[in-house]
Amino acid sequence: MEQKQWGITKLYNAYFHEPASQLYKLHKQLDALVLQAYDFSPDDDLLEKLLALNLELAAKEKAGEAVIGPWDPTQEKP
Repeated sequence: MEQKQWGITKLYNAYFHEPASQLYKLHKQLDALVLQAYDFSPDDDLLEKLLALNLELAAKEKAGEAVIGPWDPTQEKP
């Protein structure tokens, strides 16, 4: 990496879109689990959904309510 003057970002970007790379496969799994955890669909406007979620959680925090993260999709839904 030193000889090529590559840092971690350049290395990451070089393999992020390569379907044969382990990084690509892991990101695909992670993306699917995050969508599942938040009950989002790939067809959703994700920025809109995240903004709505953020505003909802901020209102709960402001009201003194507990804010709990999403459920673990590898576990049974509560």
